[in-house]
Amino acid sequence: MRRNVLFIIGTLQSGGVSKSMISLLNTWNCEVYNTSLCICSKKDGIWEQYIPDKVKKMYDPIIEHVMGGFRSACWLGRHGHILLMLGVVLRLFLSKISRSKAALLISKMMPRISSENYDLIVDYGGQQLLYYMVDKLNGNKKITFFHNDYSKWPYYYEADQKYYQQVDHIFSISQICVDALKRYFPDCKDKISVMENITSPFAVKKLAQEIPGEQGDIDALKTEGYTILCTVAHFCCRKGSDFSIEAAEILHRKKIKFKWLFVGKVLEPDLTDIVKEKRLEEDMWFLGIKSNPYPYMELSNIYIQPSRYEGKSISLDEAKILCKPIVVTNFSTVNDQFENRVNASICEMDGRDLADKIEELINDEKLRNSYINYLEEHVSDNSSEVNKLYKFL
Repeated sequence: MRRNVLFIIGTLQSGGVSKSMISLLNTWNCEVYNTSLCICSKKDGIWEQYIPDKVKKMYDPIIEHVMGGFRSACWLGRHGHILLMLGVVLRLFLSKISRSKAALLISKMMPRISSENYDLIVDYGGQQLLYYMVDKLNGNKKITFFHNDYSKWPYYYEADQKYYQQVDHIFSISQICVDALKRYFPDCKDKISVMENITSPFAVKKLAQEIPGEQGDIDALKTEGYTILCTVAHFCCRKGSDFSIEAAEILHRKKIKFKWLFVGKVLEPDLTDIVKEKRLEEDMWFLGIKSNPYPYMELSNIYIQPSRYEGKSISLDEAKILCKPIVVTNFSTVNDQFENRVNASICEMDGRDLADKIEELINDEKLRNSYINYLEEHVSDNSSEVNKLYKFL
């Protein structure tokens, strides 16, 4: 008899966790397991189109709206869910005091998506999805993921401390992230381990061959001697976008010919105002969210990731697959993926050093080629990571 598995994801918007969920589902054996995916929010779900056909999609708009803001509260009120409407308003104020308590309130308001008893339930988002899985869903085994360095994101510790005790296993995406979880939750250390984000070289390379509408403009810039830089991430301080602005200003002052492509959502419009104030609009090109960012990575000469912190960046793994010279900041988990001046240039957490490392790579063809050659010789396929979940079935 086929076993039943349920995955839970908060959203399939642009972002590393969403992309990782899709990669996992496309590796997962849907021929052997009856597989369902609970999508809590369908807003801007650009990755939904990549869900395998054999995966059953589950969605309840009430779940999406209890996780939303004032507009969602109004939607709930219009549809007769007065108590839930009041709960959302309360949660918005509560989140200013305690994110942990606010997430618990969300989980209490989320309706049960299914009464079925699953052989395995996998919460892929953490926080309120973890609490919801434990309290409201029936499963023989329950697993949760945490996709970051907990020491950089301890806001839910109060609730996590209680709920981590009640799951069968806790996965995180790198050894540094696992070590952080073990420090915060020593009583759970025996059930915390690494499961890397799955990245398929075949899929990335195939998608990278698509021709974007901007290719003609990019090719023309290359012909004119411009270096094409690329960053795939939300435009915000967490992703080091302020470092990018400072670095772009320095490169501009030095009259270096470059065009920096930013693929992702602008989360902090104040930063784009600074771009305009510094008259860098011609140097920094905001392309917005793209369901397939890989052609832009492929067209670039250098990939830049100036993040303040990452768990284990999927975009960086994808840039490695495409054998791009990389400049990356020295966030806490960077050494899980890179060795300085072997497969990337690692810079300090500031715009000046970022600019220096970019300029060096632009001018030093030998260094660029050494990174490319190393990456070509060390392409890894980690799709076998999925076996770590099969062990629970």
